[in-house]
Amino acid sequence: MRIGMVLRGFFPHDIRIEKEARTLADAGHEVFLLCLGKPDQPPTERFEDIEVIRIHRRETYNTVQRTLKTFRYVTTLYDTIWAREMRTFIETNDIEALHVHDLPLVKTGLSVADEYDLPLVADLHENYPEAANQWRKGMSLPRRLVQKTFTPRVRLKRLEQNCVQQADHVVTVVEEARAHYLRDCGADPTAVSVVSNTVELARFDDAELDDLGYDDEFVISYVGSFGPHRGIETAIRAMPAVVEAVPNARLLLVGSAGEDAYQQKLERIAAESGVADNITFTGWVDFAKVPSYIDASDVCFVLHTENPHTSTTIPHKLFQYMAFEKPVVVTDVGPLGRIVRETDSGSVVDDGDSAAMATAVIDLATNEDRTREIGRNARQAVDERYNWANEGESLRGVYESL
Repeated sequence: MRIGMVLRGFFPHDIRIEKEARTLADAGHEVFLLCLGKPDQPPTERFEDIEVIRIHRRETYNTVQRTLKTFRYVTTLYDTIWAREMRTFIETNDIEALHVHDLPLVKTGLSVADEYDLPLVADLHENYPEAANQWRKGMSLPRRLVQKTFTPRVRLKRLEQNCVQQADHVVTVVEEARAHYLRDCGADPTAVSVVSNTVELARFDDAELDDLGYDDEFVISYVGSFGPHRGIETAIRAMPAVVEAVPNARLLLVGSAGEDAYQQKLERIAAESGVADNITFTGWVDFAKVPSYIDASDVCFVLHTENPHTSTTIPHKLFQYMAFEKPVVVTDVGPLGRIVRETDSGSVVDDGDSAAMATAVIDLATNEDRTREIGRNARQAVDERYNWANEGESLRGVYESL
């Protein structure tokens, strides 16, 4: 089958898309990807198992066309430019199935797929209406007001319900999300599959590792995007107590915030903590460097705050940490607490509880035997269950069902 994926973003890199493409190619399918293009990226390119076709919006569409597109999208949630590009994409590449990543373009994709009598798979990486509600908290006030005025949460939830019911198949990342689509959106149970954000072990284990120079420190790390729902503030506020008990402790924050205002807030909290010298902001790093940062860590954390978004998603980083035998500290939120308890791979604390975070880290820093045991448990769970080889089987099953 000639599968046409659609991504409202730039590529490379999107690790989920790369893993899915390799799996589908191994199963005998051909994978094409329609995505946005940066000025320095070619319009077409072969990337591993993916034929990439890029849209250079500003070069292709003038200001009037883009403005009209935006007006229609905010009034109908249908994107005229993407619809036009999808049609060309389908006709040029003889696409036999559409695979649309994330909610914003599913309605447009459904309309175009219907024109060509194609099945459509909606790959919903997260609970988008609730995720958007969280992202907006970190936005500047003018931008937040525009978003809440034209795409309020209630409107996005109606979009989600309609798209989930109309798609030929829905792919989601965790059982809690599947339950949400069945319970709250009226999805057909036979048309919703879980393909989780687990690690592709063969590639992760073979990653080249750099010596980052933290050998004499006890490193507590987070890798990924920064945002108000990710609990990074809790980790920073835990550091004074951690440093008092573990003087060589270092909080390593690998990534950055999408909004400068939130990045500055985190840096201000760190500066006011009294232990700023023990806190490092690396800025954004290339994905190829991520294994080196995890390898340099002694403890890793995911401190999501409780909300309908975090209760129905699971970050890829959790399984990356576990693959490196790193004990994890997570909040008791949705699948995070469930998986860590099931696998005995770390500590589970209440969200926002910096004292509990500090206690968990200190316990791990002062009990090496237990820390090693927890790390082995984490790796065993990834080897046996939480790995991409298992999830790839689920994805292949989706296309067999089509």
